[in-house]
Amino acid sequence: METLGPYYSLLAPPFVLALAYLLSMLIPEPWRPRYLLAPLTAALAQKTNRPQRSPQQRQLAGFLAMGMVLLPLLLLVWVVTQLAAYPLPFELALLAWLLPGVALGRDTDALLARIEAGQKTQARGTLAHWTLRDTQSLSELGLVKAGIEVQLNQARTQSFAILFWYALGGPILAVLCWLANELNRQWHPERPQMSCYGHWPSRLAGALMLPVNGLLGLTLSLYGNPIVPWRTRHQLTGNVLLRSQQWPQLCLACSLDRQLGGPWQLEGQRHLRPRLGPSILPEPADLIRTRRLLSYATWLWLALLFLLGASLALGWHHLN
Repeated sequence: METLGPYYSLLAPPFVLALAYLLSMLIPEPWRPRYLLAPLTAALAQKTNRPQRSPQQRQLAGFLAMGMVLLPLLLLVWVVTQLAAYPLPFELALLAWLLPGVALGRDTDALLARIEAGQKTQARGTLAHWTLRDTQSLSELGLVKAGIEVQLNQARTQSFAILFWYALGGPILAVLCWLANELNRQWHPERPQMSCYGHWPSRLAGALMLPVNGLLGLTLSLYGNPIVPWRTRHQLTGNVLLRSQQWPQLCLACSLDRQLGGPWQLEGQRHLRPRLGPSILPEPADLIRTRRLLSYATWLWLALLFLLGASLALGWHHLN
């Protein structure tokens, strides 16, 4: 790809991302970096998150812990990409490692089969691995909603975030966004013991996801009536970061013509979430519709990245 010459930086990223997306499907799920990061973040939180400290002290501890995770890993990525004679294979392997793969798709098929068979206990167990929320008391409707929202959240924070930030700023920004989202997941501030400790990872992840959420919502709205989400945006609640997180869900709900969102429980505590979209309740078949729609959106992003890079390269060529 380096034969692209001066247009390498414009034309290479879409090819690298598309190949990494395909290679990610070959990596076994236990080898994913999230399973290596989870014990580290749990041990770090256990040593530094002290309930007897004031909220300000716990916020500071969370900030320092976040730096202890981010800085060494980002420095390692920077050193390798800067010093390697051929950084492209490393970037390709890194992206394939970070992208989510096919495990959730297989579990979604299993979830659908168990819901249709009336095996709610087994269905809850299938879903529990992927979501923060409590699944023990979910009804069939709750399982369907949670299954749809899990697919959207994984695609949003792991696939589309990496596509966007790698195309914009290379592997450093892609890894930063991935790490911020994973720290937000591990130290989610709605967990009672993490209410202050997870403050800064949550804000960092929310800020990095602002453009991703906006573009993803716009993409998902294209599969329905693009005007409907704008007309129903009054359903969004909370501050700017919360509204940004809800925006892709609202667009997905409108494209599916199904209602998503609503209250959910985390570690026994009930948290309010707005109900988004029309009043029609989702059905089990909507689990597969969601997966297909997100797959179409992924390939659309890759195609648009290639067209954008080609257009910029062509324009630059004519100017010179």
